[in-house]
Amino acid sequence: MVALLFKHAKQLGKDEADDEIKKEQHKQTKMQMLMSWLPLLCRASNGTDVPVLSIGERAELERVLEETIEMLEDEDDQEKVLSLWLHHFTHCLSSDWPNLHGSYARWCNTSRKLLLHHHA
Repeated sequence: MVALLFKHAKQLGKDEADDEIKKEQHKQTKMQMLMSWLPLLCRASNGTDVPVLSIGERAELERVLEETIEMLEDEDDQEKVLSLWLHHFTHCLSSDWPNLHGSYARWCNTSRKLLLHHHA
């Protein structure tokens, strides 16, 4: 269910690229979804008897989450989302997901380049 929500959110605004107001509204919706769901996902475990998500479903959801974060474009928004993720990911020892390390590493590299560019 969560995977479907994020897949739908990822598609928001793709057909309305010229409408800046709707584009901004869709960005805010994606941001709110990420900020609301990431702490819950980090606390989720696979359960004791049957996994909540299969390995494939987990990988797909992580991919969709990473793509959604990258679609935010603004490094400050990405920082807010990834800081929230890192806080909950490192504090929830019973869970090892969603692993968004790839997004975090890309954000760090981009931020480092921007910082070096501004100081050059």
